[in-house]
Amino acid sequence: MQSSRAWRAAGIVLAILILGASLTSRVAGQTYRDVQAGRIESLPIGMTPEEEAIRDLIGAYRTVTPPPAAQPVRALAEFDRAKGVLVRYPLGISVSIVREMAEDDIVYCVVTSGQQSAAYNAFSSGGVNMSHVVFFNAATDSYWTRDYGPWFAYDANGELAVIDPIYNRPRPNDDAIPASFGAFLGLDVYGPDLVTAGGNWMADGRLVAASTTLVWTENPSKTHVQIAQMAHDYKGITTYHVVPDVNGEYIQHMDCWGKFLAPDKMLIRSVPTTHSQYDEIEAAVDYWEQQISVYGWPFHVYRVYTPTNQPYTNSLILNKKVYVPITGSSWDDDAILSYQQAMPGYEVLGFTGSWESTDALHCRAKGVGDPGLLYVWSIPLQDITGGLSEYPVQAQIIDHSQTGLVANQLRLYWRPGTSGAFNYALMTPSGTDLYSAAIPAQPMGTTIQYYLHAADNSGRQEDYPIVGSAGPFSFQVLVDAQGLADGTPTARDLRVRTWPNPMRAESAIRFTLDRAAEARAGIYDAQGRLVYTLADGPLAPGVHTLPWDGRTRTGHRVAPGVYFYRLEADGHRATSPLVVTR
Repeated sequence: MQSSRAWRAAGIVLAILILGASLTSRVAGQTYRDVQAGRIESLPIGMTPEEEAIRDLIGAYRTVTPPPAAQPVRALAEFDRAKGVLVRYPLGISVSIVREMAEDDIVYCVVTSGQQSAAYNAFSSGGVNMSHVVFFNAATDSYWTRDYGPWFAYDANGELAVIDPIYNRPRPNDDAIPASFGAFLGLDVYGPDLVTAGGNWMADGRLVAASTTLVWTENPSKTHVQIAQMAHDYKGITTYHVVPDVNGEYIQHMDCWGKFLAPDKMLIRSVPTTHSQYDEIEAAVDYWEQQISVYGWPFHVYRVYTPTNQPYTNSLILNKKVYVPITGSSWDDDAILSYQQAMPGYEVLGFTGSWESTDALHCRAKGVGDPGLLYVWSIPLQDITGGLSEYPVQAQIIDHSQTGLVANQLRLYWRPGTSGAFNYALMTPSGTDLYSAAIPAQPMGTTIQYYLHAADNSGRQEDYPIVGSAGPFSFQVLVDAQGLADGTPTARDLRVRTWPNPMRAESAIRFTLDRAAEARAGIYDAQGRLVYTLADGPLAPGVHTLPWDGRTRTGHRVAPGVYFYRLEADGHRATSPLVVTR
């Protein structure tokens, strides 16, 4: 199976290399010849005048393929577990960054065979753990591996694949890297007919992604609907936010001003009110604070202060570490603190370099997916009103290594308070790739921290969140004095739960009314449109369970994505997210 995938990828590579060499020979100017001869290390991140003259040749030599047949697809988020990171030599980052990366992760280094010895010597003398370095021989035009490098996604069969859009520069060597690297890893390579760059792609690892309107500008022959459809077919995206660029710079990449830190966290730069882009940046904050994350609640927007256009958002998240580009500014420490507050439990590290506001660390390094990933995902619990006998937690756990899960290591760790030892409960199967356990009821006013743990027989172990006990999820058991005093059903008193979540065939909303009330319950899509009515009329006090089979009012099965149970009673409302999969 893997051999056939490698041959298919290699066939794409061969076509690219042959046609790419032909294109290179047609490029006027000395710069390309200088790169190939080693007289300069890299073409600039922006187009050279010679490239501007041949802009129409972008993608002219590329092979377009259908999307993965096994749908739906799940695209890798930057903050998902990665096997390693892709860089290019000559480097665009310091050897000290490579040394830090290689402490825990594999560094895949793209380098020509003629320069591999120099790369090895530079790394070795810089204290890099060479047992964690893998050299991949290929010619390149630049070190912007984020922009031209491979994107990774898992198909419905759990197979990791390379997604290879068309690089938005007429640079045949760079554009050939995803397919050739996919062949090197033995992965299928899928090529959408889409011109873009990795710095303008942000994803949540589930169903949501974002780019600036540059993706529309660079694909004038495609409608907005067609572009969104490609995001769905090749990457499993059901909500694709295409937003204005707020920086007013030529690059128009989203990583120059904002990025996803988690499925419900967005980091956006902040500037003084006197800054020329202040209004545009604050408009982006207003937008993202109103958008619903895959967890079912609005994004939490975090800020990092960039008064003189420091490139702090152009950072790299690699497993449990965050690499932040710093400049020697008096604001560097504040930038590090911003990440620490937004991402508790992560090791946040600052590195100097030849950074610019339009180009920094994120642009020059790209995460590499793990074919044998142990994937854990769950919707975190929110604050809960007291009265429940337990607090159920459900997780999706996928063993991509296919070696089998270790049953006594499928654990829900929890503790009352924010210090002390964690207790644990074993998680048991509750559906295909679904596992559940519950935290026992705790006294009102208690803060509860928890995280999930899994292990498989390949030796992989994983926590969710990825930093585990260092940065667990947290919720409170609340007291609602008004609701307890007069019996009025408030949003908290409705105590809404969905089970199972995610769902494939059927789920149910379960809630408690403290007294009889006129109630309306329904399923809504991410745009707030009613999909299905579950109840509309008087309901008695007590516990109610309303099932839903994943169909619309007309009997059609809904598409995979994020939906919401919404319950209204006597003017009060409670909402709970539900993820539909296939």
